[in-house]
Amino acid sequence: MNKFYLFLCIGLFSLFASCSKSKNGEIPYQGPPPVSRPAGQPLGDQQNFQIGAAGGQFSSADGKLKVIIPAGALTETTTFLVQPISNTADAGVGTGYRILPHGLNFQKPVTIQFSYEDLIDSIPSEDVLSIAYQSQDGIWHMVRPHTLNKNNKTIETPTTHFSDWVLVTWLKLIPTAAEVSTNEQVPLTVLNFHPYSNDLLAPLVSSDNSTLPLGEGKPVPAGLIKKWQLTGPGKLTGSGNKGNYTAPATVSGEASATVVVELKSDAHQLLLLSNIKILGEGIRYRYGNGDWRTIPGHIGIATGDISGLAGEDDTDVLSIIWKGTSGTYAWNYEGGSCGMTITNPLLSKYYTAFYEITEEEVLNSGGGITINNWGPIGTVVTGSFLVSPSGIRSGLSGLQIGTETVEGTFRVKRIK
Repeated sequence: MNKFYLFLCIGLFSLFASCSKSKNGEIPYQGPPPVSRPAGQPLGDQQNFQIGAAGGQFSSADGKLKVIIPAGALTETTTFLVQPISNTADAGVGTGYRILPHGLNFQKPVTIQFSYEDLIDSIPSEDVLSIAYQSQDGIWHMVRPHTLNKNNKTIETPTTHFSDWVLVTWLKLIPTAAEVSTNEQVPLTVLNFHPYSNDLLAPLVSSDNSTLPLGEGKPVPAGLIKKWQLTGPGKLTGSGNKGNYTAPATVSGEASATVVVELKSDAHQLLLLSNIKILGEGIRYRYGNGDWRTIPGHIGIATGDISGLAGEDDTDVLSIIWKGTSGTYAWNYEGGSCGMTITNPLLSKYYTAFYEITEEEVLNSGGGITINNWGPIGTVVTGSFLVSPSGIRSGLSGLQIGTETVEGTFRVKRIK
């Protein structure tokens, strides 16, 4: 079995609005009406914390949420629960959190703090970042005011109750981030999720001056768009609240471009960003949660009904085979109907699409390979693969020395 996969590595190479004021001077509600959304689904286990009258603090398991309870906010020791949940707010960004118990009334305001450093590429502008909670009717409410610390990349707000909490951006350039192939186009739209006055940096507040219900994204009036700009390769056209980005015809490996739209604001310059990654031809993959790497490669029908994907650089030699052309194929090492190896000569090891439970029990890895399109020789074939887990084997003894997930995408020419 080991010899078969080592032979496979070598064999395949013989073969990617406008606004107005009412008479009393108040600005009427402008913008998307509030919408009810389902509660977020759990994304992890609950954590338990006990805090008494002396106060204290607790954090989510990922460290992105912190709750600070001052002395005197509680009259007795209370058990609190925190659980990560899916973010169902239309204006949402990142993971949400369910903080229990709901309905508990504090004697003093407590502080909810989010860290957004890991989400910076998903935020169109820090100036439009806020915190929101979901009420019992399913409507998300943006909390005003909040405190933003751009140096520490944190945002916090006081509250007297617990609920489901998320980060939101009340303005967005959609998409805020994208990965595209060469020549691919990305339509862009500037959306608003809150009622506004004549300045998009000054969202209206509710009657109690503390929360603002959020709605579906609504295109910002064209008159509030100042200009569109592009930094990096490609072409951008923009008019009013809509733009269109076209990736360059060729890139070496991968490249990045940033679309910037400037909105009119009386407060200061307001820029919204969309970060676009352009993927050239090649095989892009990573081990576990490590860095992505790209190697050159090609694809084709190796022999009969067996197709193959192959790539190589100075570090790795990657080979995948399957029976068929386009479609999705699960790993099956028996008989070589669908297999993968990545050989790493420098580290004297290789990765496979099977793994051992014991020396006598060998299982196919989870996942498989998906080929999105298959055309004639000379056309580009795209797809993805996942090996979960991959067996890591010694290149000297052939014995398994560990396991690790391998995932990747490819955009390569068909050569055979």
